[in-house]
Amino acid sequence: MELPHDLVGHILEKLPVKSLLRFKSVSVQWKSTIESGHFKKKHLVCRQSQDPDILLISPLEFSDLFGCQENVTRTFTMDSSDLIRLPNLCPSPNPIHLDYYPVPLVYYYVVSWSCDGMICYYTYLNGIYVVNPITRWFRSVPQARYQTVLLDTFKPEYQNDSGIFWKLGFGKDEFTDTYKLVWLYNSSDFGLENATTCEVFDFSTNSWRYVTAASSRILDEQIPVYLNGLLHWFTDERRILSFDLHTETFHIISKTPLFQEDSQFILMFTLDNQLCISQKTWPIQEIWSLNKSDKTWERKYLLNLQTDSHLFAEEKPYILYEEGTCCAIPVMVLKNKKNKNKKKQSLVLYDARSKNPNLMVYDPESRSYDICFSPNYEVHYLTIAVSYFPSLISIV
Repeated sequence: MELPHDLVGHILEKLPVKSLLRFKSVSVQWKSTIESGHFKKKHLVCRQSQDPDILLISPLEFSDLFGCQENVTRTFTMDSSDLIRLPNLCPSPNPIHLDYYPVPLVYYYVVSWSCDGMICYYTYLNGIYVVNPITRWFRSVPQARYQTVLLDTFKPEYQNDSGIFWKLGFGKDEFTDTYKLVWLYNSSDFGLENATTCEVFDFSTNSWRYVTAASSRILDEQIPVYLNGLLHWFTDERRILSFDLHTETFHIISKTPLFQEDSQFILMFTLDNQLCISQKTWPIQEIWSLNKSDKTWERKYLLNLQTDSHLFAEEKPYILYEEGTCCAIPVMVLKNKKNKNKKKQSLVLYDARSKNPNLMVYDPESRSYDICFSPNYEVHYLTIAVSYFPSLISIV
């Protein structure tokens, strides 16, 4: 007896992306269903009810077998502990040769946080790609004006030696269901009139445009955080600046309890669909979440990193043009399927700067750390762990 197609569709929604990609060859009807926008959204909602997977993304990697490789991405699944290396969809960054600069300029890829299973890979000067790492879909994006502004700073009259950069945000307008890239930066640092400048990339027109920027300066080197139709940044005063992707307006939404002066020891991220911040003052790292109703902060975790100090980096090394966070990155909370009586959920952490860069699970009740993954390759200190939900989503 043949099952009704509605029931087949309901079953397909619960399957992994890789299985669905294979099942498109079963029939024309299955292919049409799996490729429909309606099905892709329902599949993503179903997947978001489970624990996310983790992407480990490294700008450089060294091995005896392959030598030096760029932009290496692996996916890790907590339930199975499977670690799979994914194909590199982005071309190697081309060196930029400038008549007025003595050496070629080469910047490796950095990434955004994930949005609906997609990631944005980009360099600060000459490359932007939006990628679905599981389906292998990708789309290149034209150079942003910010990238040309950065190139100008290498002219002799600028004498650029700051090594300061602002990172690209990636999110979705939930009212129109459209995705946007947003580049907000402190334009006053380039001698421009306004405190900040904001560019938005419109995928429908394949072009960048300026929008009214924020009056507050933002911290450099922080990845803008997307949550529920908003992108978020830290301001210089350690407040939270949000950008509504529908109205394209900025608002200060909250003060923070942060006091750390070094911005590399603070971090913003999401955990379990909540906006969170963290601050590291060795050997303690605190994690707060934002209460949506009254915009106050609640401390969720107090980590003593010295409990297993070999798992965490105490101080940042001296590296010229130092980049990246010096915090242990809170990647995800586990849903405690096996023990629903636990008051606090276990937390997955990653610290690429430690002597033993591992994915770790922190149990808040026993205050202990367990290693859930140890790499068998040399880890670059800028490797980042990104939680994401594998999806079929792409941007037409």
